[in-house]
Amino acid sequence: MNPTDTTLPVAVKAKLWRGLPGLVLVGGLVLSALMYVQNRHNLEEQQSALFQSEVRKAVEMIETRMGTYLQILRATGGLLKTQPQVSREQFHKFIDQQGVGTDHTGIQGVGFARLIRPQELSAHIESVRREGAVNYTIRPEGERPLYSSVVYLAPPLGRNLRAIGYDMYAEPVRHLAMQRAADTGEISLTGKVRLVQETGQDEQAGFLVYAPIYREGAPLTNVEERRADLVGWVYAPFRMNDFLTGVYGEHTGNLLIDIYDGVEATPANLMHTEQATPRDPKDKPSTIYESVQTLHLLGHTWTLHMRASDLMLSRIDARLPTLLGLGGALMSLVLAYLIWVLVTRRERAIAMAVKMNDALVQERAKLSAIIAGTHAGTWEWNVQTGKTTFNEHWAQLIGYQLSELEPTSIETWSRRAHPDDLKASEALLQQHFNGELEYYECEARMRHKEGHWVWVLDRGQLASRTPDGKPLMMYGTHLDITHHKQLEESYKHGAHHDQLTGLPNRTLLADRLEHSLLVAQRNHESLALMFMDIDGFKQVNDTHGHEAGDLVLQTMARRIQRCIRASDTLARIGGDEFVVLLPDVTDEHHAWVLAEKIGAIAREPIPLAEGATACVSLSIGIALYPEHGQDAATLTEHADQAMYKVKKGGKNAAEIYHED
Repeated sequence: MNPTDTTLPVAVKAKLWRGLPGLVLVGGLVLSALMYVQNRHNLEEQQSALFQSEVRKAVEMIETRMGTYLQILRATGGLLKTQPQVSREQFHKFIDQQGVGTDHTGIQGVGFARLIRPQELSAHIESVRREGAVNYTIRPEGERPLYSSVVYLAPPLGRNLRAIGYDMYAEPVRHLAMQRAADTGEISLTGKVRLVQETGQDEQAGFLVYAPIYREGAPLTNVEERRADLVGWVYAPFRMNDFLTGVYGEHTGNLLIDIYDGVEATPANLMHTEQATPRDPKDKPSTIYESVQTLHLLGHTWTLHMRASDLMLSRIDARLPTLLGLGGALMSLVLAYLIWVLVTRRERAIAMAVKMNDALVQERAKLSAIIAGTHAGTWEWNVQTGKTTFNEHWAQLIGYQLSELEPTSIETWSRRAHPDDLKASEALLQQHFNGELEYYECEARMRHKEGHWVWVLDRGQLASRTPDGKPLMMYGTHLDITHHKQLEESYKHGAHHDQLTGLPNRTLLADRLEHSLLVAQRNHESLALMFMDIDGFKQVNDTHGHEAGDLVLQTMARRIQRCIRASDTLARIGGDEFVVLLPDVTDEHHAWVLAEKIGAIAREPIPLAEGATACVSLSIGIALYPEHGQDAATLTEHADQAMYKVKKGGKNAAEIYHED
């Protein structure tokens, strides 16, 4: 191959690396521009959502405040229904107790307007004058089919005194709301009116709310009956600006609100404005900070025009997208510079790595000569590239020739390592790389070519790092410790199992019993414990010898094992005593049936050497959780007591523990 063919790609790669900072700068600027556009869009959405939230809050506050006033009207209506002859003083005291004018601002007062038929007019006026209002009369004067008169209005101060004797039924706007309330039995709200409380100074648009009062016990199934039994109205007058002050306080804060009576937003219908020059109601909202809301209250409609106030606009920082865009551009410049620095460092690092690799090749020859006689599998791992080199003996540990595994990498190891051990290995490697461990050491299983697992002791140490401190080259060995692990497992098994029968011993039984009790307590389940003693075992030993006794024990273990479930535990706890642990038994009968089954199979003759047989049986004692004990010691004691009761009573039977 021509040498120029190999150098050309290297030159091209070098040019690409040198051009990378410029590409990053251009890409960063493009992303900054996109970020500016997206943030601008997101900001507008957030601002719109904030404004709409304020709009909903403003509408809800009006509805909530009106609900509070309606509760006062309903309470006053209840007073007049239960006490039709309530005095003026009693009425004033009741309204004062409701907090009108003190706790509940924004409401001008609460009054009672009585319905008066023409034939009742003179008597009504005379009755009120006798109460002390010597100048009382109904105004405006004139003959009408029906009259109404404000009889009570509290608090009885200032502007409110002007309303006493006023016939609201004679005024068309009030008449409409009063008639709607009387005919429907529902609370009703008027349109825009001028209250009689106005004095010519600081006048405000007004409205009133009426709740009808009927004779107690009267049938009110239709309009005619409601009109016939109408007594009057509990009502509340409101001055719109004062009403909104009661709703929002001194100002609405984030919003400027115009309120129009009805659905047509005309200057004549304007009831309230917070702007020096109200906007033309015909203009549609021009920005996201304007909204028109229709509010339906008590059979009437208000139209609310809302705009964001200067206070709210001052809290919205529209400079954020610009700042983020400029920040992104600045970061692009910084990142491009950093990449330029890294590219130049990379070129220096590559040159240094070439020198280090030459030195490693020389050291390999020395190391190979030393390790050749140790029968250890060796590995050399480039942590950054993943390239890994193994010797021939490493491959032989798992039944391969090295040529069968080539090309080799770190995956040659990881694909054959047991998943559980691989996780432990990675954790220990990370600790070693972080400097927490001087050496790396891990016991792990590797899959042999024939399919079984081979235990290896994996040891190694990091030999070098990159200029920026990352792990680079690491070397280590694998030693076959399979035989050692088999001996270890054999020792562990012998510590927890009976050597003669292979069954769990007393130690393992105790551990499983404690675990089963915890599970049963948590899941509210039952479990049973059976103590078994072989009847006639001593005679077998005395007659046929200990070898025959061992055969009886082994046979009995196999027979009992066939009767129980895989989840149950059969243990030999010494001599001729066995214990069966039955988790999750359904009831006492379940345990008894199993005991009978085991007892039956135990009585079958056991063949011995030279044609002899042994005939033995079992004495079985049963204790159940939770009936016979809440802990392992109590259950064990009670099962043992039940077994000895069988022994004393003739053997060859089963007994469930019962307190004597």
